[in-house]
Amino acid sequence: MQLISSLICLSLSASVAQSAIAIGNQIREGGTHYNVAWIEGINPCQADVAIGPESGRECNKNFRLDGTDYYLVGCTDPNTGYAQNPQRLRRVKDDSLYGTCAPVKKKEIDCKGSTHNVVKRYLCG
Repeated sequence: MQLISSLICLSLSASVAQSAIAIGNQIREGGTHYNVAWIEGINPCQADVAIGPESGRECNKNFRLDGTDYYLVGCTDPNTGYAQNPQRLRRVKDDSLYGTCAPVKKKEIDCKGSTHNVVKRYLCG
């Protein structure tokens, strides 16, 4: 039984590590808004990580998510905020491609009781 439990845990860990990564914006009440990333399927209200201020450029800027460093490349709107339409997500460690990025229907996620909401804009993977 212990072996089966361990195998299930390993399987779940592997599937999370290979999940798509969502890119969007963290909208703060009365504060700076940020471009953020999170693992798709995980609550971004508690698990998003900042890439940088929304008004900054996010492409080629390293960010750490779930113990791995990534960066986005190929932004087609580099002089605008709102995640700047990234084309690909790469791993910093070996410069390998994690996946391509595609726009999704803009979705605002209400982080009830928090100081911010999150807007999902792209999926990479």
